[in-house]
Amino acid sequence: MREIDNRLEQLPKGTLTYKNINGKKQPYIQRTVEGKSVSCYVKLSQREQVLAEFEERGKLSEEKKRLLAYVDGLQNILKRNPYLNAGVGCGYQDFKDFACGRQFYVDKTHFIAEWVYRDAKVTLITRPRRFGKTTLFSTVETFFDPRFADHPEYFEKLRVWGDKEIRKLFGMVPVISISFGNCKGADYKQAVKGIADSFYNMYEAHRYLLKSTRLEAEDLKEYKSLRELFRAGDTGRIEIAIQRLCRLVYLHYQILPVILGDEYDTPLLEAYTDGYWSEMIGTCRQLFHSTFKENPYYARALITGVTKVSKNSLFSDLNNLETDTVTCEAYSDCFGFTEQEVMDALKCQNMDTMHDVKEMYDGFIFGKQKDMYNPWSICNYMRSGELQSYWINTSSNKLIGEIIRRHPVRSKHEIEQLMAGEIIHKEINENVTFQYLDGDENSLWSLFLAVGYIKAENVVKQGESTWCDMSVTNREVMGMFRYEILAMFENGNAVYNDFTKALLSHRMEDLNDILLDIAYTSMSYFDVGKCPPERTSENFYRGLVLGLIVSLRDQYRIVSNRESGQGRYDIAMYPLERNKDAFIMEFKVFDAKKERSLEQTAANALKQIEEKNYEADLIAAGIGRGQIYKRYCSEVNL
Repeated sequence: MREIDNRLEQLPKGTLTYKNINGKKQPYIQRTVEGKSVSCYVKLSQREQVLAEFEERGKLSEEKKRLLAYVDGLQNILKRNPYLNAGVGCGYQDFKDFACGRQFYVDKTHFIAEWVYRDAKVTLITRPRRFGKTTLFSTVETFFDPRFADHPEYFEKLRVWGDKEIRKLFGMVPVISISFGNCKGADYKQAVKGIADSFYNMYEAHRYLLKSTRLEAEDLKEYKSLRELFRAGDTGRIEIAIQRLCRLVYLHYQILPVILGDEYDTPLLEAYTDGYWSEMIGTCRQLFHSTFKENPYYARALITGVTKVSKNSLFSDLNNLETDTVTCEAYSDCFGFTEQEVMDALKCQNMDTMHDVKEMYDGFIFGKQKDMYNPWSICNYMRSGELQSYWINTSSNKLIGEIIRRHPVRSKHEIEQLMAGEIIHKEINENVTFQYLDGDENSLWSLFLAVGYIKAENVVKQGESTWCDMSVTNREVMGMFRYEILAMFENGNAVYNDFTKALLSHRMEDLNDILLDIAYTSMSYFDVGKCPPERTSENFYRGLVLGLIVSLRDQYRIVSNRESGQGRYDIAMYPLERNKDAFIMEFKVFDAKKERSLEQTAANALKQIEEKNYEADLIAAGIGRGQIYKRYCSEVNL
């Protein structure tokens, strides 16, 4: 702007006009001199230069108007979100690092008012990793806790300060904050020691209690004793750690504290994948029961994590729990950046790349709030200016990999559909019930949704189940699907390859062994047991085998449940090359009322193939009878 003003000072003043003289337009410069309008004729020798200078003046004047409008727009943006023009850091999570414009910060303090006005005693909010949960917790703690009451300037420019009722709570409510993010380990002993270490940090944050005049000597002794136990890594009293600290903080302030628990599910996710689930769930159940059920010394609690662990597993006797998952309406714009916030941020960072950013990073949906962006990718992009995959490398996929390893043949085809940009309609259960992950075919999709890899649209909730249309969240995540998720199916590829090789070489014993192995490691009674007609055992096995032979599509036309002869076969494989064998497969369930053995069931299946003339279509396609192999699978109906 300064350069434009300097140049405008150097250029001729006035207005360029034209007068008709002897039928020709002649240029004049109109100026105001001492209050009078003066018109000066532009001589022919000066005309080219003068016309060029006035053209330049016009362009500079338009550019100045545009810049003034841009600056005015930035000022309006900064009135709403005052720290969008600050330097963009990376890895900062403490609100005090953002306060007063030291770091780029998107104002999410309206969350405080939303949460206060809701009446839930305990609120559990699930969001993917790197969506600002930890920073928001730090914001809540800094706003409420009396330790920060001398710094109203932290919030005076932010949205929460505009609510006079909520402003009255500033610096008035003590906060006990704990993060379980580092409570990991290769075994239970190591992980539970991580919890003890986190509890030491929690107690250390309240060292002011050592100087409290309101605590009795025995209370001070208890505080010191617990703090030293946790410092030493002693895990014997972790179940009562938060409850006891709540009581001591209440005695000091005479105000019930707020409890903030971040990444509550990390110890459980680690325990499941590393094999010490039963020990960890017992410890966590006792801890949360003591903290939230048997604790009269707290006002409210706020818990965050990635997944919603089943209430029956963890909060079975907690009746005052409100859960807000990614499909719920509450707090839908409080975690992550909205599209308007991203547009505003890019303007304030002088980056005119919204179209490219939207194509790469847009797509998250929380409740009905669409076009949400993960903060990690946006901040890293603004720092580097490069459209790269940032967010997908920030979290572990051990649990997803474990489920894929245990169910290698179930979901690969649907993963491929998603990668092709298609939408799949699925039933999910947002409660992660770890005891049944092995037998729940929808567990993978539920986790994909929880961690943010897929988005849910057209959501319909029916009790504990949720039906929705699913698709890959955005281009950044698509890259992760293409390389990382598909790589997880490599263990399952051996099953595909072994099954197809055994089939093509007619090794029936090997086929039976492979199916038995899948049944023992990947199936549940609810897959193949008694169920509604639309999900009979025959249908289940047909779908399973279709998934196993799908890799043969380049050699066979694979047809399922198609009319041929006088009935419908289950599966037929038409060779694309005439010299290869064709296959007819029929699936039958053992019926104890009509059949004496599995052998009789198998004989009935082959008899049905012959009597119904299922091979008619294959013969019509020019395949010889000697090339058609008929196979069956039998299964006991439990």
